[in-house]
Amino acid sequence: MPQHAGRGDITITTKGLTKTFDGIHGIKNINLNIRSGTCFGFIGANGAGKTTTIKILVGLLKPETGTAIVSGYDVRAEPEKVRKIVGYLPDTYGLYDYMSGYDIVDYTARLHGFNTRERKEIVEYLLKKLDLFEARNQKVGRYSKGMRQKVALARALVNDPDVLFLDEPTSGLDPVAARNIEDLIKSLTREGKTIFITSHVLPEVEKVCGHLAIIKSGTIVAAGSMDDMRRKFYAPAIRIKVSGLAAGANKALAVLGGLGKVELADDYIYIHGDRDALAPEINRRLASAGISIMEMSSNIQSLEDVYFKVMGE
Repeated sequence: MPQHAGRGDITITTKGLTKTFDGIHGIKNINLNIRSGTCFGFIGANGAGKTTTIKILVGLLKPETGTAIVSGYDVRAEPEKVRKIVGYLPDTYGLYDYMSGYDIVDYTARLHGFNTRERKEIVEYLLKKLDLFEARNQKVGRYSKGMRQKVALARALVNDPDVLFLDEPTSGLDPVAARNIEDLIKSLTREGKTIFITSHVLPEVEKVCGHLAIIKSGTIVAAGSMDDMRRKFYAPAIRIKVSGLAAGANKALAVLGGLGKVELADDYIYIHGDRDALAPEINRRLASAGISIMEMSSNIQSLEDVYFKVMGE
């Protein structure tokens, strides 16, 4: 696929970005700084402002106040230039069912100004990359939802964009199709593209994104790397299972009192604290009480845990 001239380090930066529709709904004072070549997750409830933010960053909406720079271009002053160097997969992508997969991607390449030879090279490359080449001449009305999503993604990649915006890229897909899209996102990130993704599927974001921000009612309430978010919003915990099920667990709770916050959930004992520091004393106390440890491990918090903590749910 032809390579476009680069513009150096690719970044997305916003300062005080604000856009409201009725004085209430929209986004307020959005500040982001997204590094080049990373996959960035933007998560929040329906109506929180995720799609509004993306539409501003791709030059489809104008903010009321604030600035946004995408790959060196100001989205307010140079929206046409921004649209030339970004790819955008909207949450409702709209395909013409009577057209073939090949023709849809070819038409998009034509809109970007590629000549016949360039279009053939680009379209064939993308259809092969997305495993659609064998079905290239079928009408997309006969495609599965996963295949249709890939066609929409191919359209977003036609111009070999510096930055790729994906709005709910696996929404409604079955697990196999969703995994395929996740693998493609990882591959594109390894190629050095900067990817901005929104999703309600938190395990998906956790797998493909290294950094993220959580937006609530139009305002960013938390942002950072995945590890930073876990450290900030959850204290480390130790998960222990002992013999004797409920009776043994209740006895263990009493024995371990005073080591910190100790609680029982789903037949596991959770002690909030560092495993390396507390493990010797835990072992000593339980052994003295004649309680056998069946399992002891660090309890790793998921993005879902962090999300609900941040959102206060």
